[in-house]
Amino acid sequence: MASKLYHFLDGLGYHHPLHPVLTHLPVGLTIGAFVFIMLAYILKSDKYMNTARHCTILAALAVIPTAIMGYMDWQHFYGGTSLTAIKIKMTLAVILMVVLLAAASMGRNGARVSGKKLLVHFLGLLAVAGLGFFGGELVYGAKPGPTTGEPVVQGAVDTGMLSAGEMLFNQKCAFCHFTDSTATKVGPGLKGLFKKQKMTVSGWPMTPENVRRQLQTPFKQMPPFDSLTEEQVQALVDYLKSL
Repeated sequence: MASKLYHFLDGLGYHHPLHPVLTHLPVGLTIGAFVFIMLAYILKSDKYMNTARHCTILAALAVIPTAIMGYMDWQHFYGGTSLTAIKIKMTLAVILMVVLLAAASMGRNGARVSGKKLLVHFLGLLAVAGLGFFGGELVYGAKPGPTTGEPVVQGAVDTGMLSAGEMLFNQKCAFCHFTDSTATKVGPGLKGLFKKQKMTVSGWPMTPENVRRQLQTPFKQMPPFDSLTEEQVQALVDYLKSL
């Protein structure tokens, strides 16, 4: 079912994860709830406290579809690979849900704003900040370091294949690898990949055949890409040669 959805979106030209689109709901509402509970505490206003509770309830409801989409993206783009940042995001999502439910429960029956309520809402704020940070780590990771050397001149390589390879890389591989650095993102940076004697993680000799092998039967944490056609694999190989 999920693969059909992603395939349909690919056909429409949408190649990105679905999860980030929905994260604005729980994140924005959690931040809004904190702002309103602070106003309620400072101004002694039941109106702001009720608004904070409504934001909290909506945020808790929004966590559910956001988490489902996050799981689907994890399976589709990362092949379910158990990455540290993803484990932390899952833990923080559970913490956020518990905190939101606690905050909503504490806001019932017109109770006054207490220091405990402020603390619970502040914990929700910390949870969404952590989710945003580790989401950024997945996309951007470590900053690329300085690189040296001139780009490889491709000569006879079909520029159409290079463009197709670059597009595929951005859709399937850019979440984990830099192309302009050897710095680690989730996996190793791929700058100058084909200038090396051996592949960085597996230690296999650096050949187009071994790149194909690693795409089809990945090594360690790398997710599988065995659904790629031979033409797509060749396009990726041509693009990796250009880095």
